Amino acid sequence: MNINPPPDYNITGQDFNRREHLRYSGPPIIDIHAHVTMTNPIEKAVGTSSGAGIARVSNAAETMLATVAEFGIGRTYSMCPPQDIVPLRERFGQAIAFNGPISKKPDESDDAAYRNLELFLEAGVEIVKLWAAPRGRDRGLLLDTPWRIEALKRARSAGIRVVMAHVGDPDIWWSHTYKDVGKFGTKPDQYLPLRKMLALFPDMTWIGAHMGGDPEHPDHLEKLLEEFPNFHFDTSATKWQVREVSRRCDTVRTLVCRYPDRFLFGSDLVTGHMHVREHYVSRYWCQRTLWESSWTGPGPIYDPDYEPGQEEGPLLMLRGLDLPGEVLEKVYSGNARRILRLV
Repeated sequence: MNINPPPDYNITGQDFNRREHLRYSGPPIIDIHAHVTMTNPIEKAVGTSSGAGIARVSNAAETMLATVAEFGIGRTYSMCPPQDIVPLRERFGQAIAFNGPISKKPDESDDAAYRNLELFLEAGVEIVKLWAAPRGRDRGLLLDTPWRIEALKRARSAGIRVVMAHVGDPDIWWSHTYKDVGKFGTKPDQYLPLRKMLALFPDMTWIGAHMGGDPEHPDHLEKLLEEFPNFHFDTSATKWQVREVSRRCDTVRTLVCRYPDRFLFGSDLVTGHMHVREHYVSRYWCQRTLWESSWTGPGPIYDPDYEPGQEEGPLLMLRGLDLPGEVLEKVYSGNARRILRLV
């Protein structure tokens, strides 16, 4: 008798080698949102943003990027510390590109954020990221804080034209993590600074991480798309999207098909030296299953945020959107190539 619990990455025993339902055969997929870093504790990043360190690239990065290729992904945009960029680029070449998260600690001056930006610019990032989840408020990580506005102006002057922003979190988190709305604000409150920034920088292309942080409300996403023609969404955060997009698959499918130029594939997958290959496989299998197939069945990844609603069973159901081929090609590849001016 096997008394070991199933792994979190496959609680249903799904055979991830069964991929006949993954029908996409267009240009290589671009993952616009991932976190490939130097994570192996005995292989720390070496060098600087202008130095080399190819011999010390993390085993976790090797495992993740091998899995990426297996699922047809030709380029992955990673958020990582600036000192990781050169060794990762030297090892993986065109298979990896970079997104620079602009941040600073609460006790640091604004100059720390500007130095952070300069390191990323020197390393050749193509995107900058503004992380402004509600849980960052007590650390001063507001989306429209003056130092972020100034940093974005400097990035724009340096030639950066694409900004990624994380503003919302799952609805259910307001029942526990964000119960104190006096401290964290309501979920709608998170979008007020976003609207301000979209209006302040209309000449930059914006990507709302994790389906804009609001896959629970496709009607809200549509209003943002209608009002701000420079705004796009990525599909990252696999558990969140599988849970909430599957619950309203027909509505989300209609939305993506109505605005096929405004969605980009993303995973939010993070390297970790503790992760086995199947951990990475599970995320890419679920992401591609969700968007390109009509597959329906219990979601294989354990999701602590799943609470059964009316007429829902104990297991979360993954319901594929089966996007049309021409739409899928834009979401998987074409939109990123256009926005980032890739050949």
